[in-house]
Amino acid sequence: MPDSLTQPFRRNLNVNPIAIPVGLNPVATAIPSMAGQGVTSFKVVNPNPFWIWLRGWNGTAADMPTIKEFGHYVAPGATDLNRTQMPQWIAAQADDEPGFPIYAADGTTWLYNGKRTRVFLIYGSGA
Repeated sequence: MPDSLTQPFRRNLNVNPIAIPVGLNPVATAIPSMAGQGVTSFKVVNPNPFWIWLRGWNGTAADMPTIKEFGHYVAPGATDLNRTQMPQWIAAQADDEPGFPIYAADGTTWLYNGKRTRVFLIYGSGA
């Protein structure tokens, strides 16, 4: 039986991981061109103690679509592996869920003020 080079995910060392800010409002984050790099997939790593929505798009930062309720929904502490459609921009937004709050006891104040909240994209290739 011949060896198979197909791998579910292999980190592409030519493309650095991208940190995307996460908060109550999404922030458009530019994605560098990966043309000719062999990139076909990406990992999303959510180190936050809350759920996030993540969505990419093409065009300009001003073309940002609605993020919440669309795209990828990633659990707290989860790593999610996906195939990429090579967006030019990406943004993330926190979402409030039972047991994983994003608001302080008053129900309106961002619970993570002053804390670094972000999600990471790690690009690679795979089947």
